[in-house]
Amino acid sequence: MRPGTYAHPVSFRADPVAQAARLAAAGVATVRLAYAYHSGRWLLSTSDAGAVADLDAGRWFGPAGPAGRLDPPLVADLAGPATAALTAAGVRTVAWLVGLHRSAVATTRPDLALRNAFGHPYRHALCPARPEVVEHAADLVRRAAAVPGVTGLDLEAFGYLGWAHQGAHDKIGVALRPADRWLLSLCLCAACGTEFTAAGVDPTALAERVRAVVRGQLAEPRPAAPEPATDAVAALGRPLHDVVLAVRAAVVRRLVAAAVAAAGDTPVSLRATADPYATDGKAGGDLAGLGALTTGLTVSNLHGDLPALAADLAAARPCTRELSAAWSGAVAATPRRDRFTTAYDVALRAGADAFVLYAYDLMPTDRLDWLRQSARGRQEVPAA
Repeated sequence: MRPGTYAHPVSFRADPVAQAARLAAAGVATVRLAYAYHSGRWLLSTSDAGAVADLDAGRWFGPAGPAGRLDPPLVADLAGPATAALTAAGVRTVAWLVGLHRSAVATTRPDLALRNAFGHPYRHALCPARPEVVEHAADLVRRAAAVPGVTGLDLEAFGYLGWAHQGAHDKIGVALRPADRWLLSLCLCAACGTEFTAAGVDPTALAERVRAVVRGQLAEPRPAAPEPATDAVAALGRPLHDVVLAVRAAVVRRLVAAAVAAAGDTPVSLRATADPYATDGKAGGDLAGLGALTTGLTVSNLHGDLPALAADLAAARPCTRELSAAWSGAVAATPRRDRFTTAYDVALRAGADAFVLYAYDLMPTDRLDWLRQSARGRQEVPAA
């Protein structure tokens, strides 16, 4: 497996050459470098240990390019110099794009935001059924693919997000099941309503059904079934449930197809999961359809759930030419060396082509040593 890491260009702002040399010395073959990213506050662990980097929402960190209709504000060209330094050090750069998790656009253009069954827009997420949003995502891809030195694209949040993953100080004092969170995540904006109507579903009746189930859970909480599908099917009924999943999967496939077309000859890897109810930045459910559209699929688990990582890798391997496993090197997910080794071996046994750590300058510095030693000490899958 090819060793890699995610990174933010803020880590390269002071001395890109030194940071690139450090990663090359650690045996990192590929850096998935954020070109378009959501908001955050990073406590840096390596490049400027102890510094706090405030990252505003929806910014573009690469060189200026042709303006799109929903163009993200340019902070500074931090990613371009980082890419050049990595290339000079012999490290490939994959542009990491967080596509539809764009608070700045969703706040200023609520007509493009996800809108739940209660009519509330979600100010952190754009709806993939909107043509303007599809073109915005394609603009991001087109711009990143044109940067000299970018050898591939990692697409995160190219699909439906949902009620969670907002980044605000979410407050909830009731017991929601996974199915309730999914129901709260269903977008019923005008564009999605058109999609549902074309599939024979009355969006008004669907919204009423969702509201009734969620309000029922809020009034009288019920325990979750062992499998989220059990509660989701019970909530909507099997026929409606299946159509809702199919409609949303078709919307996501169109978005991804547009992104791949915008990438031209640049390889595209999509964050994906076998979970059809996922709304956390991974395209969910239709691995075969998504794998047919893209060069590769990236299966990520950043919460330390080894069985979930193994299950997603097993589901994705037959569906894609290039399979990447992404795992968090942070202490919460990987507190010990043996935990890291187990995650690496899970990916290796699944036939993954790359193992990517999240994320440089967030995790302890020794995680790069673990990555290098694991890559050297095990049977490797030949590079494509």
